[in-house]
Amino acid sequence: MGDKYLRVANIVILAVLLVSALVFKKWEHVNYLWDCVYATSLLLVVSVVSWALASRKYLTTIIAALFVKNLRLSCSYLYKINVGDYYLLVKSRKHSKYQPVGGNFKRNQYSSSFLSNIEVKKDEYFTNGDRSAEDLRLFIKGSDLQKYLKWYNAPNKQREVSYDREFYEELVEPGFVSGKIFPFPKIDFRKQIVTPVFYSEHLKCKEVHIYDIVELIPTQKQKEYLQQLIDKGNTDNYIWVDATTIRNEGYQQAAKGSQHHITDHSKEILV
Repeated sequence: MGDKYLRVANIVILAVLLVSALVFKKWEHVNYLWDCVYATSLLLVVSVVSWALASRKYLTTIIAALFVKNLRLSCSYLYKINVGDYYLLVKSRKHSKYQPVGGNFKRNQYSSSFLSNIEVKKDEYFTNGDRSAEDLRLFIKGSDLQKYLKWYNAPNKQREVSYDREFYEELVEPGFVSGKIFPFPKIDFRKQIVTPVFYSEHLKCKEVHIYDIVELIPTQKQKEYLQQLIDKGNTDNYIWVDATTIRNEGYQQAAKGSQHHITDHSKEILV
């Protein structure tokens, strides 16, 4: 039996004991009932505190999600690729805005059991042919968010765990960077971000986004190669911008406007 159901059972038992103690208050052994009420209350407090401590990192998000019937999750990774003060952003394949290299993690053959158990619904908002097949973009009951996060971050992950795929698809495959210079990306994991529950005006639903932020650790040869790309200037497919421009979502005071439109989540790589 899961922890959630144990807490529910604890509450039911506590309610029964409390009502019994009040109804049979003149019973000569009613003190035994009150002792049971106190003991059950203590167990419930311990259980709730234990749950809160285990979930403390994302507690406010988990609590807010409890009241959401259909919660959209988008689980992805973003690359921090910078040389000096400049960060690399690529044009999205879904829209004209620029954003960090990265994309959604995918399910694998081991994901089905858990995802079926919590009755996930497929997200049909974004499709990109075969590239978006099996993406971890889905709808769950908000009350299952804590359970999902525990599964998502379990040591024996039952999902895609590599960060290489989108690096290849967004940079190497289209020829923006050389596959010979970057046979594979060497990275450093920086942090995981779980956003608060928020309402998407565009999609008309409540969402939580999970981002793994990874930083490219280039060799000296790779760093020199990237510097050459910066020196050549921006293209329609990718741009190099500073942190202030990313925070301002492309708005540049000197230009009195937005030369490049940048997604709001791009600022997450500024860690």
